[in-house]
Amino acid sequence: MVRETVPESVSRLFWDVDPASLDLDRDRAFVFERVMSRGTWDAMTWLRDRYDLEAIRAFVREHGARKLAPRDLAYWALVAGLDVVAEPGGARPRWAGP
Repeated sequence: MVRETVPESVSRLFWDVDPASLDLDRDRAFVFERVMSRGTWDAMTWLRDRYDLEAIRAFVREHGARKLAPRDLAYWALVAGLDVVAEPGGARPRWAGP
C-alpha cells in the first residue's frame, strides 16, 4: 500500500512522530487537531481540500471544545457552518486560569 504524502506545511506539525507513519484516515483526529490548532494557512487549506466538510464538522462537534483553543474553535466552526460558541478568553488555554 502506498501512503499518501503530506506537504511540508503539514508534515512539520508532526515533529514528535514520523509523518510517513501517519495514516490520514486512521489518525484523522490527530491530524485535525494539529492542523487546526497549529497549522499555517497552507496547512489549513490542505486540510479543507483533503477531508470532506462532514468530516471537519464531525471533528468540531465531537472534539472541538476540548481540543481547540476558543479562537481556533470559532474559526473552524465558521468553516464548518456550525453554531458553536467558544468559551470567553481568546486563545488562552483553560488551564492557564483567568
